[in-house]
Amino acid sequence: MSGVKRVKCTGIEEYEAAVAANASSKPNLFALFTGTPDSNGESWCPDCVRADPIIERALENAHTGSCFITVYVGDRPTWKNPQCPFRTDPKLQLKSIPTLIKVDSVRYCPVPV
Repeated sequence: MSGVKRVKCTGIEEYEAAVAANASSKPNLFALFTGTPDSNGESWCPDCVRADPIIERALENAHTGSCFITVYVGDRPTWKNPQCPFRTDPKLQLKSIPTLIKVDSVRYCPVPV
């Protein structure tokens, strides 16, 4: 995975800033939306935990110059709130996590768990 830039952020504002700051990585700019880690460093979302090793293996084949943004959507109550910004954002309209997207693409990549 050498040559892949990794960025972590929390919340929609940090996500938007990370996308803007890494725009030069397009068309290889990806974002993974996942549950925020707990005090043990593990996501509260069991599907996210199961998807992590699959995503890490896939990143081993990412193109040099790619950027991978891990976006923490918040704790469980924040994510489950119908008014969660990730759910209501007109571009994202996330329905579930984990969600992996190619930024500025209409394709959402299902994450098999």
